[in-house]
Amino acid sequence: MGAHVFPFWKGVTDEQCDRLPGFWNDCKAWGNWMAERGRHEDVMRAHRLLKVDAVTTCRTAGMDDAAVLWVAPHALASDALWLRHLVTTSAPGTRRIVETYALHANGVESPEHELGQDLLDVAAIARYAAQLAVPMMTLQVEW
Repeated sequence: MGAHVFPFWKGVTDEQCDRLPGFWNDCKAWGNWMAERGRHEDVMRAHRLLKVDAVTTCRTAGMDDAAVLWVAPHALASDALWLRHLVTTSAPGTRRIVETYALHANGVESPEHELGQDLLDVAAIARYAAQLAVPMMTLQVEW
């Protein structure tokens, strides 16, 4: 089953969502990875150790807003770009992140390349939210 990913913030409108930059490959690999990585404490710990926690923001239907890691758009964009750099240079601490992404990758390019592209897309989405002066956001995943 594939996932659909879109940004979410309090008061987001359909018109704003229609103008969003999207995922180049599609958002299924990213959405499925968001669900998969939560099952692996070592992957979540790697995000914390690499100081890219904002990338772990996620919300699903029915989830209590108090349980969501709300992040500033600039923090999400910054963390996405930094993690992309770390992944594409095979920096220490990124192996398990890439392995869990590879479980649901599209398989067109290497998992590192596909994850890198998705991280660029997440950064673009976050920058769009920043242009709208959104104070805090997350990424909504629906299946």
